[in-house]
Amino acid sequence: METPLLRYRLTDPVGFGTKVYAIVIIAGGVWLFTIYPVVGVLMILFGIFPLVQYKCLEIDLYHGTYCLGMNMLGYTVGAREPYPGTKCIFLKKNRYIASNSRRSWRPIASTAFDSFLWLEDGTKILLSCDSKKETAMLRIQPLAQELQIGIKDLTAPLSRN
Repeated sequence: METPLLRYRLTDPVGFGTKVYAIVIIAGGVWLFTIYPVVGVLMILFGIFPLVQYKCLEIDLYHGTYCLGMNMLGYTVGAREPYPGTKCIFLKKNRYIASNSRRSWRPIASTAFDSFLWLEDGTKILLSCDSKKETAMLRIQPLAQELQIGIKDLTAPLSRN
């Protein structure tokens, strides 16, 4: 019997720029391996690391635990905690204000749609942060189907009766 292990990826795959940097580091490590073998192997490992790791949520329904950590080559590294069950997955609209520029004192406001997994013990786990509501719904739909729970949309305006 196979254990019901649910693994949900929390970060996006690495972009083109990160892949290019990783390949350059790996190539430099291969070249450096001929002169300094230990340093070359370390550079090769540091180049491979961004390509094989991502942040994930792993729920082991058989043992009743969950782990929020880094997944490297199919193994999740992180603290395992008891899984109390889920109340729901909810989507919330947040407004962030940041001043990213040194030249301007004017703050920049942006809107994001954050999705959370709400556990029975009150713990909220951030699943995704997207700029569009449709993208956020598409991301959390597979997890909601696997856990057989509903998605609460807290972004909709409240009706006044």
